[in-house]
Amino acid sequence: MKQRLESVGLKSHYVLGLLFITYAFSFIDRQILGVLVGPIKADLDITDFQFSLLQGAAFALLYSFVGLPLGRLADRGSRKTIIGVGVLLWSFATAGSGLARNFYQLFAMRMLVGAGEAALAPAASSIITDLYPREKLTTAMSIFKAGVVVGSGMALILGGRLYEYFDSLGQLTFLGVNLAPWQATFIAVGAPGLLLAALIVITQEPARKGLLKVEGQESTTKMPLASVMAYMFKEHRVLYGCLFGGCSLLAIVSYGFSSWFTETLIRTFAISRGEAGTLYGMTVIGSGLVGIAFAPILVGFFQRRKHIDANMRALMWLCLGLLPTAALAPQMPDHRAALTLVAGFGFFQAAYLGVAAAAVQMVTPNQLRGLATAIYLFSVNMMGLAIGSSMVAGITDFVFQDEGAVRHSLTVVASCLLPLAALLFWRGLSAFARALEESNQWSDEPG
Repeated sequence: MKQRLESVGLKSHYVLGLLFITYAFSFIDRQILGVLVGPIKADLDITDFQFSLLQGAAFALLYSFVGLPLGRLADRGSRKTIIGVGVLLWSFATAGSGLARNFYQLFAMRMLVGAGEAALAPAASSIITDLYPREKLTTAMSIFKAGVVVGSGMALILGGRLYEYFDSLGQLTFLGVNLAPWQATFIAVGAPGLLLAALIVITQEPARKGLLKVEGQESTTKMPLASVMAYMFKEHRVLYGCLFGGCSLLAIVSYGFSSWFTETLIRTFAISRGEAGTLYGMTVIGSGLVGIAFAPILVGFFQRRKHIDANMRALMWLCLGLLPTAALAPQMPDHRAALTLVAGFGFFQAAYLGVAAAAVQMVTPNQLRGLATAIYLFSVNMMGLAIGSSMVAGITDFVFQDEGAVRHSLTVVASCLLPLAALLFWRGLSAFARALEESNQWSDEPG
């Protein structure tokens, strides 16, 4: 990756690195619940399905809906300010989750975490696309999306270890309030966001480039909302429908695993919560970083063979690679075999993140990028977060009616949805190629 980025200035690398760290912290705060299932369920006296609402719907509701106006704002206003305010909000809400005393209070805090994190991806994706040329964009977006892998893995590792540390201390108190170990864990992971927000606000963002030419003007950073909607859902409805739809199905499977695979290891193989979180977290980080590095190589492979639809084609093949690993990993007879196969799942799952993010940016003019990213995330998260975690839990609770069958639920979801995702990507190949050819007419004059 270093060679691919060497021609870009250090300032661009610094901003990309800061956005990567921010994205990683967002996923630590987002995924920390995955390793705290048992303690929270016991203290709040809730079911698997109720817990899945905390993991999914509570976060996804505001994350998805607030992201739309914030995406539109990112196309017109200060992107670094939007991100900085968002980091502050989600950090306070994560710490506030540690003060929750019942299901409804924790649900409300998770909604606020979602509202804060909605500010990040649309504005950050727009900034990165202005920092790097198209031929380096998949690599740059893959580095940014590596925050998903590192953050998700660190949430499992830190979450498990912090929980065990606080559990070993006995009675805990914060601001005069007695805390359970899982509550102290929330407060500990939310605090660093305050420094991160300050670093973002003092960073200079780049000039806007890649503007769609508007009749009678050379270029403009302003574009009416009606024109934006017509561009995406009338002129290019097949492109965005297939791209967003395929990624949404992938997200259901991905979030299902991130929400329930740690608990699968605990329930199926009777290993401790700290060990399960550490083993799965290290697997996620290790295999995910290799997958992130592989993504630009795969796209380059198709580009060298003159496939202008390289990013969409790569998504199709990555989806097919996910199928056997996702379906079989939960069915392994011991935790070592399960982790070996889930490493393959983590590889393919991480690889698609940067490829998909770059694909959205490549075919979207600057005036639309924030909103397009927000709509993409709305689709992915309403399906992945709101449905993915709850779909697995729903099959476990209402079909198998056995908490020990969560591994079978993961296999069912992966086996049904991944072939459909691959089919959607295949359907969108020609539409993606046409849109990329049209992008040669956009203006590169700073706006």
